Amino acid sequence: MNIILVHGILGFAKRFGIDYFRSLPQHLRGSGLRVFVPELDPTQGVEIRGSQLGDQIQAAFLAGTLDAGEKTHIIAHSLGGLDSRYMLSPANPNPLRVPIRSLTMIATPHRGSPVADAIENPAALLPFPHLPFNAVPNLLEPALNALGISLNGLRDLTTRACQAFSQKYTDNPSVRYFSSAGSGRAGFPQTSAAFLLFHHYIAAATGQVNDGMVSVDSAQWGSYDSSTWPTDHSEVIGYNLDNLLIPPAFDYVAKYDQIVARAAAL
Repeated sequence: MNIILVHGILGFAKRFGIDYFRSLPQHLRGSGLRVFVPELDPTQGVEIRGSQLGDQIQAAFLAGTLDAGEKTHIIAHSLGGLDSRYMLSPANPNPLRVPIRSLTMIATPHRGSPVADAIENPAALLPFPHLPFNAVPNLLEPALNALGISLNGLRDLTTRACQAFSQKYTDNPSVRYFSSAGSGRAGFPQTSAAFLLFHHYIAAATGQVNDGMVSVDSAQWGSYDSSTWPTDHSEVIGYNLDNLLIPPAFDYVAKYDQIVARAAAL
């Protein structure tokens, strides 16, 4: 069986010996699976990243990294779920030419993220004056663009962009779609320090349980696993941002094993 792991925004396949999906490629290969981890542009939008994803998967089959004789399943985190939906959609002008059996998306903001809304439109924060943000234009964008760093990936995570995306890029009827969500830690603090302000902002703005970036409601697509992961947005891929040396208390590897077991039965 082939497993493709797709990273989210600001992500990578492997850098400085660190896997984006902590320990998972080696773990899954140890179970006899063929594992491929594409490297997508970390900041570009869904259409560019989704096209890169399709090209790299095609190349992986041609190179023998993936076995054309085996069923292929995709597991994607965050923005990677939207990239994968774009790639698989019948509306994609350059459709993937190899069959994909299933797509499982973890903490993907199918209905957008209030965090992306607020960063794209700081005026949205005005009803929350106690938060340490200023409603000013993003003056860094010209400098970021000059460095080849795009904000398109962030814009594609806004509520409006995700609504338009879902209307245009419909699901592929030959693919099974699954989703899971992180609901934040069971105790206090609900997320790592990096996500805690965002967690409270989403809760205040929407009243929804969330992982510090994506609400549980927004993460639901296709067949949804109602057993939410008691983790924040990075812990679902194995990283406790408060202490990178220590994996999350939650057994995230066991959840991926469950995903793989479900895929194997399809």
